[in-house]
Order: sequence, then C-alpha cells, then structure tokens
Amino acid sequence: MEEIPLWYALILFFILGACVGSFYNVIVYRMPRGISLINPPSHCPLCKKRIPIYYNLPIVGWLWLRGKSACCKQPISVIYPIGESLCGLLGALALFAAVVVNYGSVVPELFTAPVQSPVVWADAFAIFWLLLGAYPVCAIDFRYKLIPDSISIGGIVVGLLLSMVSGGITPFESLIGAVAAGGGLYLLGFVASKVLKKDAMGFGDVKLLAGYGALMGITGAVETLILAAILGIIVMVPWAKFMEKKGKTDGSGQIPFGPFLAVAAPVMYLWGQWLFNIYVGAVLVQ
Repeated sequence: MEEIPLWYALILFFILGACVGSFYNVIVYRMPRGISLINPPSHCPLCKKRIPIYYNLPIVGWLWLRGKSACCKQPISVIYPIGESLCGLLGALALFAAVVVNYGSVVPELFTAPVQSPVVWADAFAIFWLLLGAYPVCAIDFRYKLIPDSISIGGIVVGLLLSMVSGGITPFESLIGAVAAGGGLYLLGFVASKVLKKDAMGFGDVKLLAGYGALMGITGAVETLILAAILGIIVMVPWAKFMEKKGKTDGSGQIPFGPFLAVAAPVMYLWGQWLFNIYVGAVLVQ
C-alpha cells in the first residue's frame, strides 16, 4: 500500500466506498424488516428471482440495466446508485481529509507520490468508517428508531484494531474510551429516564457512542456527545413546535438522537481539537 500514489488510492477508496454503500443499501432495506443480511441472497423483490453478481456491481449495475430489473423489467429506484455514488465520494473524501489533517495541505506533487505514513492510513479508515456509517444510522434510526449493530459494535472493533497503529490513541485508551463513553451515556440515560419517567436514551445510542469512544478516545466521544446535543437542541426545538402546529403531540414525529451523534462524530474527529482551542480561547479572553 505504501507504493500506491494518492490519486490511485483515492480511486480505490471511491470504489470501496461504493461497495460499502451497496451493502448499506441492503442493511437499510432488510434490517428493519427482520430479514437476514445473508439469506436469501440478492433477489428481485417482485418476482423473487436471484440477481447475478454482475448485476449487483455498485453504480455500474444500475447503469448497465438502464434502471430496470433484468428479470421482470420493473424500474429500479435511482436511490440505489445515488446512495452508492455518495458513499464512494465519502470514501475518497475520507482519505483526502486524512491527508490534509496530517500534512496540513495537499500540494499537486502529493497526488503522484505514495502516502507512506501508517497514521494517515489509520486516520483514513477511521474517517471512512465515521462518514459512511452515518448513512445507515440516519436512514434506519430516523425512520425505525433502530441503529444497526454492524455500525455500533463494528465501530468498537474497528477502533480497537486501528489503535494498534502507532501514532494515534493506544489500545488501552481505545478500550477505556469505549467503556467510559458507552457506560457514561447509559448512566446518563438511566438517570434521565428515572427523572422524566420515560425512556430517555436508547441502548443503540449507547453502543454507537461506545464505538466512537473506541475510535476517538474518551475526550473525542465526550466532544461528540456535546456537539450532538447542541445540534439536537437547534433542530428539535423548532421541529417540535412545527409538529405541534400540525397537531402531532404524541411524539410520533420526534427525531431520534442517533443521527445527531452520527453527524457530530466525523466533525469532532477532524476538527475537535481546533474547536476546543477556539472555545478555550474565548473563555480565557472573557
């Protein structure tokens, strides 16, 4: 991997992102319906005929079929290639952002030179996970109030593995981050539930923040939680008033907390220290 020039690596990350996006499309469709992600294999939802692997190629398959199924000629939603393309762009952006964060900028010469720092690759895969994981979290949690374990628990595994690369957080810091972030949010939700006498925090949010703690350490996880809470207040207060005007006061239109965590996590991973320095500077000036 050390001999791969940046421009070529960006293409590979785009392809990898598109493939992951294709799998996430499966998660978004199957998981809320209680369908196994493995069995049955990919099949047409109308005539149930199995879809050959070459028709399942991200983006290319939809273009090849001209937006219609090969078996029954029914339209295939354009949402699928759009989601795959978006995930591909996010995959390439993850590597680009890791290079910018570690090198300060990207000069033209760097595009033809190999990225040799293991820390850059570790950051790239961490950002990749955070950016692409936001897609299924937002899509499923917003509609079904569920967070896939493949994202939350998967984040813990990815964080622990990436912590073994020297230059970032240590495996011990990653483990403590996962336990402290998940345990702390669980305790906060437990107390809030007792005070409000209703469920205040889903266990999916707890596992999701634990995954972020494994990737960023306890400090990054706390910063993510704070930013997510701020975003939640900014969005939910006017949204609640809007839903109240429409006569929906039963909480059916409430936005879950998971999407706010998913949006805040990559922001804090990339710019958490910078935002913290701005905040400390503003407090000290006063």
